[in-house]
Amino acid sequence: MFIRTLLSGLLLTQAPSASDAPTREAPPAAAPSSPEAAAASPSAPSSNTAPALPVLTFEQAINLAEKQNPSLEAARARLRQADELSNKAWSGYLPNIVLNASYTRQQEVLIPILPDQPPVAIQQANQLGAQGTLRQALIVPQLWPAIQSAYLGERVAALTVEDARRQLLFAVAQAYLGAASLRDSLAVQEQLLEVRRGFEHDAQVRFQVGDVERLAVLRATLDRKQAEQELLRSRNSYASARSSLAALLARPVDFDVAPPSGPEVAVPAEAANPETAEKAALDKRPDVGAARLSVDVARLGRRQYIFQYFPNLYATGGFTASNAAGLTGQTTAWTAGLALSWTLFDGGLREANIREGSAKIAEANANLRGAEQKARDEVRRAALDLGTAEVNLSTAEERVKIARETARLTKESFEAGAATYLQVTDINASLAAAELSAVAEELNLRLSRLSLARAMGLFDPTGNRLDEPSDMPEPVKAPAR
Repeated sequence: MFIRTLLSGLLLTQAPSASDAPTREAPPAAAPSSPEAAAASPSAPSSNTAPALPVLTFEQAINLAEKQNPSLEAARARLRQADELSNKAWSGYLPNIVLNASYTRQQEVLIPILPDQPPVAIQQANQLGAQGTLRQALIVPQLWPAIQSAYLGERVAALTVEDARRQLLFAVAQAYLGAASLRDSLAVQEQLLEVRRGFEHDAQVRFQVGDVERLAVLRATLDRKQAEQELLRSRNSYASARSSLAALLARPVDFDVAPPSGPEVAVPAEAANPETAEKAALDKRPDVGAARLSVDVARLGRRQYIFQYFPNLYATGGFTASNAAGLTGQTTAWTAGLALSWTLFDGGLREANIREGSAKIAEANANLRGAEQKARDEVRRAALDLGTAEVNLSTAEERVKIARETARLTKESFEAGAATYLQVTDINASLAAAELSAVAEELNLRLSRLSLARAMGLFDPTGNRLDEPSDMPEPVKAPAR
């Protein structure tokens, strides 16, 4: 990234050396000023190079999250459960067949029929029996809205799970870009520490030859210690960010991330017009679609209670078999008929359910208005945040240019004897701070663009939607990182 290159080319060359300033007694060779020389000096702590970890790309992180995240796996399981709603609803209208079998050990009962004939057993000692019943719904009005409601319930569940999937992938994108930005900031802090070590070494050499006061040595040492503290804080922050990302991916923290590079995240074309952006959010966001369908589900639920006022008609059939023929001599029998049921009064239960259903419709309508207002608000705030992030990044880049030019002029003044050593260190610290600020503002800009795409319902980096794409417009995929 440009930050690392800029620091390597500017900060390291800004370090004043004993050979750059006029010296009194020390030869130029006795005043090394590069970070390599500072690292080799006794005052520079030795560091062990950690083994390089494999780099996890943005695309790999998104794909792993979609495959391995436990929350998303649980959401898919809930979706599979919801897919059975229609089957359960249809079970009331499909044939119901029940088979029963029995064995009874009892006292045998014999009845004489004719004097010259053996008695007839009307009750066997070992009696076997089987019975089958069939029940088929012909006209059951309350099942009609129930079946429609089940299909809509499946659709609502699919949209809800799809919204959870996009929220998860957005969280992974945030975590990855945040970790990559911290990785870039870590590189800046490492370069800055090397510069501070070079400053401290130069100050010690200059103090020994009487070229600077002891205050300069103390200041250089303090700056070096502060740089070490900031580097440690950056390393811990980066490790914490990688741990959070690994938790989302359900994998060990055995990877590194690549600094953000490549094409910028594109701003959706619909975002140019506020009204178009808000309309896109209302049309394409899964949570708004689920809230809209929930209103229809509530209306069908109320209709289901109203249809309970109508009678129900069923076709019935039965078949029995037994090893005891009895007086008729028949071991089997069958029946067929129609059954009509009509609940005339149920103690006011239907009326109470209808009033409850009306309240659920009002609740669903209120939730829909809330979801729409939330979507509009998120789009407006995301657009404002994006505008702020763009201005902040532009300002940060201008600040870097100014700090770079100031550092160059201060170095020239120092070489001419018009600036002090402490002024040079302060200017270089300001340059490093400006570079870090630019890294942070670049991250904010990337996240703001992703947030706007998510608020408009357009963030779908993989396109593996869990809802039915035919019912909703296809979202635009986020550009690959």
